[in-house]
Amino acid sequence: MSLPTSSQPSRPELFYDLVLIGAFLSFGVDFGKAPNWDSGLVLALKLTLIMWAWEQTALFFNRFGDPFSARLRGTLLPATLRLAFLLQLVAVVSVSLLETADTKLRALDGDLGFAAAALALSVGLIYELGGKWKPELAEVARARRNASLAGAALFIASGLSPQPWGPAFWVLAIVAIFVIDFGPSLPKLLKRFPLQREHLSERLGLFVLILIGDVFVKTVVTVHEDGVPDAHLLQLAFVAVVSWTLWTIYEREVMSRLAPEGAGRLRAWMLWHYLFAITLLICSVGLVWYIAPNLDHPHETWIAMVASGGIGVAVGLIALMRLTAGAPGARAAAARIALISAVAILIGLLAWLATPSDWRVGVGTLAVAIVALNYWSARNDPRPAEGA
Repeated sequence: MSLPTSSQPSRPELFYDLVLIGAFLSFGVDFGKAPNWDSGLVLALKLTLIMWAWEQTALFFNRFGDPFSARLRGTLLPATLRLAFLLQLVAVVSVSLLETADTKLRALDGDLGFAAAALALSVGLIYELGGKWKPELAEVARARRNASLAGAALFIASGLSPQPWGPAFWVLAIVAIFVIDFGPSLPKLLKRFPLQREHLSERLGLFVLILIGDVFVKTVVTVHEDGVPDAHLLQLAFVAVVSWTLWTIYEREVMSRLAPEGAGRLRAWMLWHYLFAITLLICSVGLVWYIAPNLDHPHETWIAMVASGGIGVAVGLIALMRLTAGAPGARAAAARIALISAVAILIGLLAWLATPSDWRVGVGTLAVAIVALNYWSARNDPRPAEGA
C-alpha cells in the first residue's frame, strides 16, 4: 500500500489550512453581529461542514500522498487532482461568504444549500480521482466518494425545498456524511488502511496553532478599526498570554503525541477537535469585545463569560483529547488539565457577575491563573511525549 513518504504536512496542506482559517474567522465576525443561540447554531453547522471538508483533505494527504509534489509534474491524474483541490477551496470560500439574512435555522436553504452541495461534490471528485491515481486505495476512495455524493444530494434538496424542509435536508446532509464516514465501516477501513498517526497529529496541531494565532491577530486588528477607542497595553498583553498558554497546553498534551488508533477513540478525538475549533471562534468574539468594549451592547454584561469561560471550555476539550488518546499517564494528565479548565470557567462566572466596568479584570486574572496552573501541570508530567 502506498503511503506518504513523510509524516510532516506538505506546503499545499499548510496553504489549505490558512484558507480554511480565513473562512473560520469570517464566521466569528458574523457571530459577533448577532451573538445569540440561534446564530451560534447556524454558524456551528456551517463550521461543521467546512471542518468536514478540511478533514477529508487531511485524510486524503495522509493516505494517498501529495499530488502537488514536484516529481509528479506533467502527469495527468495529479494535475486533475490539483484542479479538484482548487475547486474545493473555491467552494469553501463560497460557503463562508454567503451571509444569511436570518440567523434562524430556516436560513439553511437556498443558495447556501447549493454552495454546500458544491463543496460536497468537490470532495467526492477528489476521492474519485484519488481512487484512479492510487488503485490500491480504491476502497477508501469509494467510501469517501459515496459519503460526499449522499451529502451533496441532500444539500441540493435543501436548496430546492420550501420551508421547513430546506433546513431539515441541510441538517440531514450533515448527519449523513458523518454517519457514512465515521459509522460502522470505519473500523474495517482503519484495519485495512491504517492512518499515519504522527502525520494526523501534526496536521491537526498546525491547524490549531494557526487558529489560536489568528484569534489573537483578530484582537490586534480590531484595535486599528475606526471608532474603536485606544486599548490599554495590558489588555492586549493579557490576551496574548492567554492565547500562548492555551497553545502550549495543546502542543504538550495533544500535538506532541500520536493520534489514537482505535475507531472509537479516533471518532471521539476528532469530535473534540471539532468542538474545540467552534469554541475558539466564540471565544474570539469575547476577546474582541474585551479589547474594544461597547457598554451600550445588550450582551456586554456577560461577554466576560464568553471570553474567560470559553477559554476554560477549550482547555476542558484538551483534557478530553488527552484522555481519549489513551497513552500512559492520560488520566492523571487529563485531571490536571480539567483543573485548569474549572478555574478558568470559575473566573469567567465571577467576572460575569461583576459590573461592566469591573469584569475586564477577568481576562487579566485568567492570564495569571492559567500560566501558573500550566507551569504546575507541566512540572507534574515528566513523561516524554509519545511522538517525540
